[in-house]
Amino acid sequence: MAKHDNRLFLAFPAETLASPLKKLQQRLDLPGRRIPPHQLHLTLHFLGQCTPEQQTSLLQQLDRLPLPALELVLDRLGCFPRAGVVWLGPSRPPAALMALADTVELKCRAPGVGKPHKAYRPHITLFRHCTTAALPAIPSMHYRPEALCLYRSTLTDQGPEYHCLKRWELKRE
Repeated sequence: MAKHDNRLFLAFPAETLASPLKKLQQRLDLPGRRIPPHQLHLTLHFLGQCTPEQQTSLLQQLDRLPLPALELVLDRLGCFPRAGVVWLGPSRPPAALMALADTVELKCRAPGVGKPHKAYRPHITLFRHCTTAALPAIPSMHYRPEALCLYRSTLTDQGPEYHCLKRWELKRE
């Protein structure tokens, strides 16, 4: 497998929110590229380029990871101007999500995968190639992810496409 073919990240698929997020994208009507509903996700950790050996080691680490049920209140629109990304996220991320992000970052260090982030900011990207200073207040959405996925990101002329390589169901209470 060529190095450029194995850009990986961990994320919670947002298929249960596809319809309301599509409506939100339409309502915002911002310039840039809308993320298609089937590609929407909340990233947990970007891993970057991985060798097959790193991927195997990472999968072994993640197979043993307890994955608690999570509930997020998505109530904040934001923009990463340098990245040209408009996103939706929680103003108060749940402690369980933040603890999981810290644990995953530590697990990724063993096989030498990914770079530590300055600060994890959970979000769902709604638009790419878009910057805006003014974003409206929105009604909150409740999001209970059902699974964590290891995704491969493949760059295409139409933008990145995401393919789930492995799925771990979250524990339900």
